[in-house]
Amino acid sequence: MGQKLKIALISHTFQINYYARRWQLFAQAHPDVDVTLITPSVVKWYPKKDYSYGNSKTTTGKEVDEGNFHVRLVKPIFKRSFLSWNIKSVLKEIKPDVFYHVGFHTQISLVQIGMIMRHHFPKSKLILHSMRGPNFDLKVDKSPCSVKEWIMRRVMYVYYSAIWCYVKKHYKAVFCHYPDAVECFRKEGYEGPIYMQTQVGVNSEWFHPDEAARKEIREKYNLGDAFVFGSASRFSEEKGVDDILEALPKDGNWKYLMMGAGSKKEEQRLKDKIRRKGIEDKVIMTGFVDWYEITKYWNAIDCGIHVPRTTAHWVETFSLSSIQPQATKKPVIGNTSGSVPYQIGFENMIVPEGDIKALSEKISWVLANQEEAQKIGEEMYKRTLNSFSVNHLNEMFYDTLVEDVMQGAFDPSKADMTKYTPKKGEIYA
Repeated sequence: MGQKLKIALISHTFQINYYARRWQLFAQAHPDVDVTLITPSVVKWYPKKDYSYGNSKTTTGKEVDEGNFHVRLVKPIFKRSFLSWNIKSVLKEIKPDVFYHVGFHTQISLVQIGMIMRHHFPKSKLILHSMRGPNFDLKVDKSPCSVKEWIMRRVMYVYYSAIWCYVKKHYKAVFCHYPDAVECFRKEGYEGPIYMQTQVGVNSEWFHPDEAARKEIREKYNLGDAFVFGSASRFSEEKGVDDILEALPKDGNWKYLMMGAGSKKEEQRLKDKIRRKGIEDKVIMTGFVDWYEITKYWNAIDCGIHVPRTTAHWVETFSLSSIQPQATKKPVIGNTSGSVPYQIGFENMIVPEGDIKALSEKISWVLANQEEAQKIGEEMYKRTLNSFSVNHLNEMFYDTLVEDVMQGAFDPSKADMTKYTPKKGEIYA
């Protein structure tokens, strides 16, 4: 066997096996590649969103060496930043042929890493993934504000513009989540290859149909033979939980598992809404459900609902709450906000954003046509495995890396994860 292709990736998420596991599987499937994940030595998770994710926690990284899979730690200069004191020495140890920056396209660490790589490894390839949507467009917010805020907005615009100019010049390929992001990159002048290949996806080791899990959760909440809808998100208006509660019928043999949490104020507001509508006996607020446990809950439901609301500062760019239930063979009702239609892929399960009447009618249709909805769920399952599963993404990324990135080429057939068939074939045929 010839020399291995060395790829280094950086992200704070690699502290957690839930995210690092994808790349461990990638290394196991491709022994001709040497994979090193780089992550800050200490990461504080959700410091401002304790109410949404259960609780804030600090994790300490651990270095790993398992054959062609490695984890290396760097010392961050600032909290929540990839800028580090020792990234140069780590990169000189790895000697990567490809460096993959997973985060956002305007992080200053892109410049630090780019300068080190260009100086010490000028033949290497720089690529990046950005979780962007239109809310990350380079523009100045011109809404009314204080003088201090007015100045800060313009300073940040110049700052991000400078980083983006560097990225456009030196990063050879961009990866993103969905079509709107591609349009944004083109509008801002990126002329290189752009691939819609998400970094999160669903791991079939955890997310798959599971009758035992379904029985466990349905018994836990005494769901009986009710038809169960489900959603998972933080409790806020932009996540669409208000719309779901407004659209649910008052009568019928149904339940709603409302997974997630919010501030005490938000939770009370939603409880009041449930009480006013008279559906206290049908809506179950489960509280925070962790990364691994939630697969049981998706198995317990019969139909997922994900209908976020776009705001001036936020848009859904890739929601696990859209694809995780699909990975358990459940149909999902979505709307036209952000990446949701792209992730769901079935127009007959999409309603206009903010249209409560249309959402209510779709919920009623599902209740009246449960067998047909189940068949749609089975088709969604096939599409999810062949579009968003970790196995599919890994094979697609390998093909892109070897055939496109390393060759300085671009094959349009690899531009969309929902349309590409990897060389090893589809996961679900």
